[in-house]
Amino acid sequence: MNHLSFECPCGHSPLIPVKEMIERYGGETTVDAVRAKARCSSCGQKTFEFRIVYRGGSYDALIGAANTKMNGEL
Repeated sequence: MNHLSFECPCGHSPLIPVKEMIERYGGETTVDAVRAKARCSSCGQKTFEFRIVYRGGSYDALIGAANTKMNGEL
């Protein structure tokens, strides 16, 4: 399952499931729009490191990786 990782300088670093963001903001929203609205729930800062991460079994990740070639072509 994909998550959005927000890593605030204050040390707060939640992982938010992408599914939750879609339910909250709609399926047509972009990652940039979600990031622009994001704010640390601990300290209120809007400056943070942002990543999209996969969280789940390594087998699932390997199967997903096997569907692409080394140079990025499908």
